[in-house]
Amino acid sequence: MKILQFSGGIDSLACLLLLRDMDDLTVLTVVTDGVYSSTLDYLEKIHAAFPSLHYVTRHSYRRISEYGHPVDVVPLRWTAVGQLARGKKDVRYQDAYSCCNRGFWEPLDQASRELGATVIYRGQRHEDRLRAPVLDGHVDRGVELRFPLADWTRQRVFQYVEEQAPELMPPGYDQNEATSRDCWDCTAYLQDNHQRITNLPFAQHKRVNGLLARWRDDVETEMEA
Repeated sequence: MKILQFSGGIDSLACLLLLRDMDDLTVLTVVTDGVYSSTLDYLEKIHAAFPSLHYVTRHSYRRISEYGHPVDVVPLRWTAVGQLARGKKDVRYQDAYSCCNRGFWEPLDQASRELGATVIYRGQRHEDRLRAPVLDGHVDRGVELRFPLADWTRQRVFQYVEEQAPELMPPGYDQNEATSRDCWDCTAYLQDNHQRITNLPFAQHKRVNGLLARWRDDVETEMEA
């Protein structure tokens, strides 16, 4: 079975457009407990646009209350172990990669293998700052990983989508957001997420900015200790 791991971002869409006529293609998406409502609406739009494809959507839970909010710099005394050591429980943090692994990467891999994947397609490109440390065609535990956009630039991806299906441009990109809308309450990847946070509705924006302000204070306290 061939599986496209579809995030709802523009690279995933470009892959879908490239592979849409492929036989035996399943489009797999994982959504978390922080999913945007606009992302769910967008997935329905994609399903309607390519009705002949097979779609699977899995739900995951990041367990933020247990592991903490994802951040780019982790103040140790506010991690789960740090709070245990100092005997105080308040706001808690974890590294961003652990949160993404729990919410997306591990569930995607597990679901792909449960579905019987022999080939997995992803929208990974060489110029991505965050990418798997393997090349197109790598075989992992019997499953071949394919990256059709590996040599593409971001500009080429946008140009291809605008030529092929401008009406399917994912939400957020028209508001200068840099990535797919994964979790609205994400407090990490600030290099890419600044505009996405700015675009949040008032209540959500206030919530995320409040968490970021507290996190900055905690990082400064940790550094001064």
